[in-house]
Amino acid sequence: MLSKPIFAIPIGLACFLSAAPAQADPSFAGGQTWGFEIGFGGGWAPDTDYTRRLDAFGYSPSGGGHYRMSFAVEKILLPYFSLLLQTNLLDNQVWYRPSGLGDDDKFDWNTWSLDVHARAFVPTRNGRFRAYVQFGVGPAFTGSHLYTRTSADSGRVRYRELKVSYNLAGLLGIEGMVAKHFGFFVQGGYFFAPSLENLLGDRHQSGGGVVMGGVTARFGKNQ
Repeated sequence: MLSKPIFAIPIGLACFLSAAPAQADPSFAGGQTWGFEIGFGGGWAPDTDYTRRLDAFGYSPSGGGHYRMSFAVEKILLPYFSLLLQTNLLDNQVWYRPSGLGDDDKFDWNTWSLDVHARAFVPTRNGRFRAYVQFGVGPAFTGSHLYTRTSADSGRVRYRELKVSYNLAGLLGIEGMVAKHFGFFVQGGYFFAPSLENLLGDRHQSGGGVVMGGVTARFGKNQ
């Protein structure tokens, strides 16, 4: 079970962001200190002992499990430095196995993170673009569902489980403002997020590589 101090990281950041004085460099986005980001893209979770065990037990993955999403709130605190509260869809997979009793057995899971990210960035001279690198840490939540039949006469039985662990992240990105309050970004990186574990001790890694693009909005001009 994850310790309480790790859960306190996102809560503490939210309080800190609302109270911290901003000292943003006016060379980027006119000195606006608040940012909101929504991103969509794709990723790939690594092949693990956990998924190889599913394959050995007759399960096969379905397609379409490689999309990713992210939502973030950013506050620029110092020139070239900001903090973010960010959530990410890290992993979503569905596996099927012929049951021989009717409907196929189905096993699915998805993993979301809630992270604190520190971002260092360098803006261009005209203030419309910036490159950045960021690192994050926080809890990861994996919900899984197993649908199976125990006999030819029964319907499928559903088993549910929630696994709480942690994740580490590193990302590189570029952001460009196309209007006073509106812009686009692209970013890529890697997440490390141990998640599901079976009774044999095999552990899945729900992170992996990710590439995404999205929109950003900026407000709160520095005084």
